Amino acid sequence: MNCPTKLRSSVLLPLIFLLVTACDEQTRPDSSPDKRVEARDLEQRPPEPKEKSPAVEAKPDGSDKEAEAPDEASAAPPEPHPGPWLWVTRSSAAIYANPQAKRSEKLGYAKQGGQIPILDGKVEGEDCSKGWYKVRSGGFICSSVGTTDAESREVKFRPSQPNIDEILPYKYARNAKNGTPLYKSIPTKEQTYKYEPYLPGAIAQKEALAKEKAADRKQMDEAGLTVGDRVPPPPPAPDSQKEEPLDEDGNPKLTKAKLPQAKEGEAMKVEKKVGEKKVGDNEQESTSEPQEAPPAPDVPLWEREEALHEVTLAELQKESDDVLGARMMKGFYVAIDKTFNWDGRTWYKTTKGMVTPSDRFWQTEGSDFKGAEIDGEEITLPLGWVVGVQKNAPTYSIDTETNQRKPVGYKDKFEMVQLQYSYHQIGDIEYFQMADGDWIRDRHIRMTTPGQRPEEVGPNERWIDVDISEQTLVVFEGDRPVYATLISTGKESRDKAKDHSTPRGMWRVREKHIASTMDGDGTAAGDMPYSIEDVPYIMYFHKSYATHGAFWHRNYGAQMSHGCINLAPLDAKWIFFFSEPHLEEGFDGNWSSDERPGSMVVVHD
Repeated sequence: MNCPTKLRSSVLLPLIFLLVTACDEQTRPDSSPDKRVEARDLEQRPPEPKEKSPAVEAKPDGSDKEAEAPDEASAAPPEPHPGPWLWVTRSSAAIYANPQAKRSEKLGYAKQGGQIPILDGKVEGEDCSKGWYKVRSGGFICSSVGTTDAESREVKFRPSQPNIDEILPYKYARNAKNGTPLYKSIPTKEQTYKYEPYLPGAIAQKEALAKEKAADRKQMDEAGLTVGDRVPPPPPAPDSQKEEPLDEDGNPKLTKAKLPQAKEGEAMKVEKKVGEKKVGDNEQESTSEPQEAPPAPDVPLWEREEALHEVTLAELQKESDDVLGARMMKGFYVAIDKTFNWDGRTWYKTTKGMVTPSDRFWQTEGSDFKGAEIDGEEITLPLGWVVGVQKNAPTYSIDTETNQRKPVGYKDKFEMVQLQYSYHQIGDIEYFQMADGDWIRDRHIRMTTPGQRPEEVGPNERWIDVDISEQTLVVFEGDRPVYATLISTGKESRDKAKDHSTPRGMWRVREKHIASTMDGDGTAAGDMPYSIEDVPYIMYFHKSYATHGAFWHRNYGAQMSHGCINLAPLDAKWIFFFSEPHLEEGFDGNWSSDERPGSMVVVHD
């Protein structure tokens, strides 16, 4: 298992005291040693949550003042929008706080095909000659980026929209072989043979052409005709004339009788024709070992196994022309808009509008693993999940007086376990006690150990605690835990070139995207490029670091990523829609601001 295991024996003493560090003070705003998160004493359970009340939103300024609880009318979801709607026909369209295209006032965006609820009438403003529409939830969108005609061709044939009711917002497929093409449009058969020379039809066509060319050449040789610089073989000698032996270049061999005789006192000069080149006394033929011929210049890098570590995303676009968009490497993923048949072959149209042959892919599904919603009654902290390489983990009954241990059953991998704050050690083996009184080895469990609410987070604010050492995540509303699950953070290494550690610190969610592409060339030597279209439920919180759904692996509870916080898709979706800033209807993504701050993300060991 890649993730470092916390030495619980040194921190869970007979009094069961656990020290949790919330973040590195160098990354916390206005941090100082006395502002670090205090240790959580595990001798006592956290206070039971108070009776549930309607959700209270945090103050925009993050203040600690208690906000008034909304009444039932204001807390109820808005009525369905009767219309009108604006369907986006551009690749994407921005929504602004005011009727002007000012980047600093950008609230969010919608992708092509997105359906935005708008109000009747247009509003005059800047940067949009045809006027602005007011968005129902707030903000403005330029009228020229879409259409209000539901019967238009753009609406009828719009790209598939993310389906948030499913585990994943789109269907995804993994590329199985290097060099798979992404076409800009549906190619003809001749074009597929050009860009996919490995196809059986392309190979057969190439062999047929080679046979035809050989047959033509034979006929031309028999007729004494030449092609280019090629010299036809001499006609056969008559029976009455003895055929002269020829050398490998087609010239008469020099016999001893024909060799020129050197005059006395002069060096012999022998000139041998090699095409137009002569080798005489001023040149010597090489006697060194033959050098391995370099690869043909027309062999693409992705076809040369020994050079795959040199492949970059830019290299994969070098062949781009009017037909071909790019090549893909094994392990790239595409998000599927539509599947269709053409010319005896099945194709995918991707959400980016590209076309690629489906026979080079296999479809993948997202894990149905999901964490736990914490109600404070039946489900409370601490929680744990069974992990490891086996399908299950044994459980035991333990007599803590005699240290007698007896196997009593099993817990399946990824099964949630309600834990107690009880710890016992027998020799070098450590155990945690479950709510039912049985015990499980600590190496088989990932336990929630969140820190206390930071001072910068208001008492009713929603925030996220990320525990790297335990590979768990807990979502809070103020001091009340509401959700917990497993995660996969960045792979750590002592080799800096290979270290993909997730940064420790505290930041607010900066931006959210229902789905967006993640790609890159890799930062470590030998890293292969990667590309995953429409990664689901992304929340960026620091530079390029984000929480997001991961469907390309299911090893939750272990370090797996390039630095981001991987979640099972269902967990990523729950956290995405619970966290701030709230994503309004029709939006595909949005940004936080001083008026609409993002939820705090606290990352610690």
